[in-house]
Amino acid sequence: MLPFFPCVPYTPRGFTMKLALVIGVGLVMATRLFANGGENFPFHVGERLSYLIFWGPFVAGRASLEVAGIEQIDGHDCYHLVAEARTSGLADMLYHVETKNESWLDVDELCTRQYRERRTEGKHIRAGETHYDYVAKLASSTNFVTGKVRSIPLEAPAQDVISSLYFVRTKPLDLNVDQNFVISVSDTNYTVNLSPDLRKTMYFRPTGDIQALRIEPKPTLKIVATNKGRMWLWISDDARKLPLLVASEMRIGSAKLVLSKIETANPVADKPRAQATPPDH
Repeated sequence: MLPFFPCVPYTPRGFTMKLALVIGVGLVMATRLFANGGENFPFHVGERLSYLIFWGPFVAGRASLEVAGIEQIDGHDCYHLVAEARTSGLADMLYHVETKNESWLDVDELCTRQYRERRTEGKHIRAGETHYDYVAKLASSTNFVTGKVRSIPLEAPAQDVISSLYFVRTKPLDLNVDQNFVISVSDTNYTVNLSPDLRKTMYFRPTGDIQALRIEPKPTLKIVATNKGRMWLWISDDARKLPLLVASEMRIGSAKLVLSKIETANPVADKPRAQATPPDH
């Protein structure tokens, strides 16, 4: 069934706008929605997770999450996390969407130090960078398109939309046990609640049958809430805590992000990590 609004007539333009919106949800899920080192740490430099983005039964794009390396931000070693997504096939012909989001997650303190994004949607481009200064207690965002700079208070260690997913992977997750943390996005700080509510065995091509936990982040993404929808994250119930599936049901249709490939490197390449402590310097 095509995801049309009942009050909007079917036109090529109307179809394209709605298709772009649904694809956008999938791309956002790829880049929105972890403390001791060693081989049991859930992720390492060289890990690359690839995903297919579905609009209903159709593949509308591809996405990836990668731990690209360790770099210094303000004198702190940080995981350089890279999330990329783009439309493909017919979806790309109708409305091209391409994103690259980068995050720098402090190796020891597991808070974000820097976040950068570039998003192309049709003819529209959005680009910017946020720097998190825990000494000055400010998160300063620069819009590369307009040149405008905004700052908001930063009272506690925070995550950005990419680092939050890796941060969650370091946490013990169990049914009906709450996890709360702060995400700082644009000019707003959000307290996000995660509470796994279902465990079941699922099948994915890279993993085979695997136990997974279902989590519904609250609050959900703005685009999901606006379209009276809900969104769930499925994460593997093992030491890796792999993000396996993100699914959203909305009045405009359904979107899914499905794990399709896992690539890893030798964890010896990582720097040994200390126990996570709040950033105070």
